[in-house]
Amino acid sequence: MDEEKSTPPQQTQHKGFLEELMGDVFNLDRGLPGTIWGMIKTPGEVIDAYFTDRGKYVTPLRYCIFILAVTTFITVRFVDYDAMMKNAMELGAGDSLEDMVSQLNELVPSFDWSAYFQNINEITVSLVQKFNQVLYLVLLAPIFAMFTRLFFKKKKSRFVEHYVLMVYSLTTFSIFSLLMLPAMKMMENTNTPLIFFLGIPLMLAFLLWPTIKYLGLKGFSEYLQAVIALVLGYFLYAIAQTILIYVGAYLMVIL
Repeated sequence: MDEEKSTPPQQTQHKGFLEELMGDVFNLDRGLPGTIWGMIKTPGEVIDAYFTDRGKYVTPLRYCIFILAVTTFITVRFVDYDAMMKNAMELGAGDSLEDMVSQLNELVPSFDWSAYFQNINEITVSLVQKFNQVLYLVLLAPIFAMFTRLFFKKKKSRFVEHYVLMVYSLTTFSIFSLLMLPAMKMMENTNTPLIFFLGIPLMLAFLLWPTIKYLGLKGFSEYLQAVIALVLGYFLYAIAQTILIYVGAYLMVIL
């Protein structure tokens, strides 16, 4: 009895947060390489595995956080997002930012327009550089998922299935978006506004493949519905993001 009492109970070994987050990320068969290749070759299998065999591939949360951290780290080393956003605003205004601020100050002198546009630039750059994962997980993926579920509820009835589809797909696209670094670099000084929209059709075309494979779409009619769903999703996302940025910049000035 004394020996039994003196034996300390075995403690369960809990994984640390980083170890839990990374998991089998670097496992060649089921880690990042297997997940990336699976999303290219058989995306439906990768997404289905999350609901049936969660140990087979990297989970969508881990996948998104890790991949976007790497791709963001690479892009910020090559692209000056501050210069790119300033150039985008000047192209949109059709004049230099300083001249536009001067004109607005004459119209509404009581408002700090210079700080307002500076806040717009800071919020936009922060979303891209610091909160990319949050933007994908909280805004971009849910909006796309809402429209694909709306159009294809009979294929997959649960919203979470469409959400996981979009998280995996958008994250995978971020890897291939690195090929657009030369074009992104051009955005710092380009005089052609259309270059800022270059990535949109590429992203929608990329999302179409896993959407078709996972939802089992067939025929021109269903393909067209998928295109419409993705286009509507992007338009709503663009509106929501714009409101978020402009309202946020306004509140930063007045508060």
